[in-house]
Amino acid sequence: MRVVITRDAARAGGLEEGLRAAGLAVDFLPLTEQRLVADVAALRGAVDRLRAGEFSWLLVTSATTVRMLAAVGWTGEVPAGTRLAATGAATAAALAERTGVEEIWTPSSEASASGLLAEMPTPRPGERLLLPQSALARPQLRDGLAAAGWDVTAVTAYETVSRLIDGVPPEGVPRLEADDVVLITSSSAAQAWVELVAGAERRGDELAPAQVLAIGRPTARTLEERESPADVVLDEPTADGVRRALG
Repeated sequence: MRVVITRDAARAGGLEEGLRAAGLAVDFLPLTEQRLVADVAALRGAVDRLRAGEFSWLLVTSATTVRMLAAVGWTGEVPAGTRLAATGAATAAALAERTGVEEIWTPSSEASASGLLAEMPTPRPGERLLLPQSALARPQLRDGLAAAGWDVTAVTAYETVSRLIDGVPPEGVPRLEADDVVLITSSSAAQAWVELVAGAERRGDELAPAQVLAIGRPTARTLEERESPADVVLDEPTADGVRRALG
């Protein structure tokens, strides 16, 4: 059995290492790529304000966001009194590696916007929160935090684009086999996956992996909205979670 992950091999991490340690073959089907926004002035300005101690919290929702902050000059400085929060364990690990801070708040129930909103502490008067996100981020988190009383500065850090052309992936990516398990890693990858399936159908190609697993409820919801639901939804992107899903 082979687990095919819909991201670039260059972004391999603990999940892939854990799967290989469990004896599973791992390959990559990068359906999207992330790029800094064309105009980075707002992002750089937010980083300057972070360094100056204007924010009580930095909330990061993906490891990609950490990389994009670094790309505009953030070397991981966290002023005294500024707390760090992350959506889940993988994002927290990327943030810890960048900052050296070990105490990073994460929701205990679910690694998603819903989990964050359900568990984020009540803001104290005057607390400000920096929320760098993807251009494709749903407004649920930003609006929910604001409704809970947070003074939120939301800034776009990057955009995600499909690597497919007319439903066809670029050369060099693996061809899917009938016993493969495809792991959809994000909502943007879910959109590209649906595009890939539709392109295969138009060409009369067979594209029927054994199972499709979605990481997180937002990813699963994107697949459902496009009438291509996942077989299993993983609340955490861990090797143990994948192994349990595979039985």
